[in-house]
Amino acid sequence: MSERQLRAAADLSYDALTGLIKGDLDLIWCRGYSPPGVYEAAGPRIETACDASTYTLTPDFQCVGVSIGEANESLEKAEQYVAEGAATTRFIRESLFAGVGSPVDRLLSQLDALWPTGAEVALTRAGGPALLNVIRRWRSGGQANPHIDQRNSDILGGYAFTRRLGVNVYLEVPPENGGGELELWDTVVDDELEYLEQRRHDYGLDRERLAAPDWTVRPGNGDLLIFDASRVHGVRRLTKGQRVAMACFLGVRGADDSLALFA
Repeated sequence: MSERQLRAAADLSYDALTGLIKGDLDLIWCRGYSPPGVYEAAGPRIETACDASTYTLTPDFQCVGVSIGEANESLEKAEQYVAEGAATTRFIRESLFAGVGSPVDRLLSQLDALWPTGAEVALTRAGGPALLNVIRRWRSGGQANPHIDQRNSDILGGYAFTRRLGVNVYLEVPPENGGGELELWDTVVDDELEYLEQRRHDYGLDRERLAAPDWTVRPGNGDLLIFDASRVHGVRRLTKGQRVAMACFLGVRGADDSLALFA
């Protein structure tokens, strides 16, 4: 465990976001951001969509939506990302969350109101909207390798992000002592070339080559977590239940630029 205490804000505000961007905070943790009724209503539809989905880089979890991480790995997935992003966003919003509202849509609206220059869905290099968010499901035995998410991608065209914040809304988490916690290392990797040189053949880093995580965060159902995606992070292996989360990124540019959301 790290000797430095995890610095977390309990609310989503301009001050909390700027603290995270500047490195004065490690985490924004809003408990109960998505109320229980949302997943109770949308859960069966999400389960069906997850059953029909895969994730090309690892069998550890299923993913509704082709993520930008997959798109960065192959031309085929990059073309699929550009072609299907807007339709997948509509499917998640209008089909999976029909009648209850998507927590990520709520987040986009909230960020647009609190950030001085607003927030918007990022554009791909083809000029259309990027995928707004994905939904991921881990079952018992699944985990996520320690990794960082690189700031920029050619798929998003001309953006030059100074920070990329990772966002997760946890719809269902494993029972106590069932694993699935967010693992954070007190290590920020800004040298993306160095990271690529150390990366596994599939994705992420070898756990065996790292010390134990400095912090292990156990979110509750409905919690929202936001952190710097250049910080090494992973998901502890599940031993019970399942972990279902919506995920996206906040791309941060200059002080006079809007936030750009994508997944």
